[in-house]
Amino acid sequence: MGDVGVQINIDGLERAVKNMDSRLAAVEVAVTAVGTQVVAIQSDLVKLQQDFQAMMLEQRRTAALEQATTELVSVRQEMEKRFGNYSKVRNTMIGILQATDAALVRKVTVSTVSEELMISTPDYWLAPVLVALAAWIGNDRDLANRAITEAVKRDNEHTSLTMALICRRNHRTQTSYEWLSRYFATQDAANFDEDSMVYVDAYINGIFGPDEKHLCDEYISHWLDQVREAQDDFDDNEITEWSEYFNKFNVDEGEKFPALRDCVKEFGYINDYLGRVDAVDNISDHFNYISDSEVDHDKLAKEVDKHLMKLVSSDDPKERDLRSQEEYLMAVKACQGNIEAAREVINKRRQAEIEKTMNIVDQLSHVIRDDSQTAPVSQKKTAVSLLRGYINNGYNQYIEEKKAAFPKEIHLELNGWNGTVGEYGDSAALKQSYHASLVQQKAEEAETLAKTNNPKSSFIVAGVFAAIMLLMMIAGVAPLGVIAAIVAIVFVVRGLKKNKGYTQGLAELDEKYTKLQMDGDRKIDDCLTQWQEVKEHAKTASQRAESYFVA
Repeated sequence: MGDVGVQINIDGLERAVKNMDSRLAAVEVAVTAVGTQVVAIQSDLVKLQQDFQAMMLEQRRTAALEQATTELVSVRQEMEKRFGNYSKVRNTMIGILQATDAALVRKVTVSTVSEELMISTPDYWLAPVLVALAAWIGNDRDLANRAITEAVKRDNEHTSLTMALICRRNHRTQTSYEWLSRYFATQDAANFDEDSMVYVDAYINGIFGPDEKHLCDEYISHWLDQVREAQDDFDDNEITEWSEYFNKFNVDEGEKFPALRDCVKEFGYINDYLGRVDAVDNISDHFNYISDSEVDHDKLAKEVDKHLMKLVSSDDPKERDLRSQEEYLMAVKACQGNIEAAREVINKRRQAEIEKTMNIVDQLSHVIRDDSQTAPVSQKKTAVSLLRGYINNGYNQYIEEKKAAFPKEIHLELNGWNGTVGEYGDSAALKQSYHASLVQQKAEEAETLAKTNNPKSSFIVAGVFAAIMLLMMIAGVAPLGVIAAIVAIVFVVRGLKKNKGYTQGLAELDEKYTKLQMDGDRKIDDCLTQWQEVKEHAKTASQRAESYFVA
């Protein structure tokens, strides 16, 4: 009875445990479901957050776009209010320049319009220039002089350049040079822009006519001196930069001297020097193309006239703050209210403008080194003529730089053998040394082959098992004797295979080293021949390279 009671209790306990397991399983399912729901809720929250951020970003951009549109109207209204007459003066100046070319406007009309604009624009430098131009057309010398005096007071630099270009346009050569020299006097050699390069180029190529009094030559020389004196090591830096520039013309001599390339330790030094002295043709072709190119003077004159129109159309410095605001607001509109993108656009634009301004020497160097063909050939010729000394000094350093490292003797590396070749190589001695090296290498390989393919140990083992076989047979234990016989046969076969492999390996070694000897002898001969060619070529090529002047 006691046992039955215990059994009943155990059964009840088992049912309770199963019930508990079932409930735990249900709880686990519920927890899993809750976990899944939590993950889903988290995902929804992330998406909701992303959607909210996107909505806020879109609202900010929309607000920025609306604000930019409103402010742009205000800025333009302010520009019109404060500088509206400036635009009228600019448009009138362009109209008069174009009209006088075609002789389509009466002098009295030009005079009346210019005087009215002078009155309505009291502080703008271009207004008195316009009056001076009208007086000039009307042959009123006294009024022209007074107007020019006033224009110079307001803005000496722009007035001088404008008058220089107008006088050039009207073939007043001497007067043009007087104004051009005044403009050159205002320029900073350390901050030279692309427009200034156009005027220097036009001057050097005679677009302003002959400078009989050399009014402008001294300014260019002075600019170059200013840049040089501003840096203690300027000359050395320029020479080094031009020397590095010539590296682009280097020639690779590997194909011409393949044996030296493959077998000589010093080939890098040989290639460095010969690659430079043989670059003369490439350098010559490049600079001859510049010097032999014809300058299209009509095209250059038209380019100068375009710069005149650009000059008289340009904003005055007083307008630039409002123009900068307008540029930024337009960028915001173009970027659909994305303020960060708009600022990046403006910053890149400003940085590009800054990078276009550099000292005159760097500006000239940039023109020569520009491989994009954007710089006119006339500017390249001008730059070469002004930097000739630095270019030639850089070239001389480029040629001489690797000369000292050109070897007086070479060291051959061939299949583990090293040999030295002086001024004249002894082919027989080199080959004898090479052969001795091959003999030693072959002997070492044969020794290794013998160790790995020695049949002696296999035959000894086979003999031992043969003896065991005999003993087993005599003792009447035939099965063990048969096994010993089989093992003995296996080791005999293995020994025979090793012996065959050794014999075959020796034959392959003979073939290998015979080929190495023949190939090596040929390469030694090729190296000696090419070494003599290289020395002779270096002598003649260096003489030619050292006597060459780039510009």
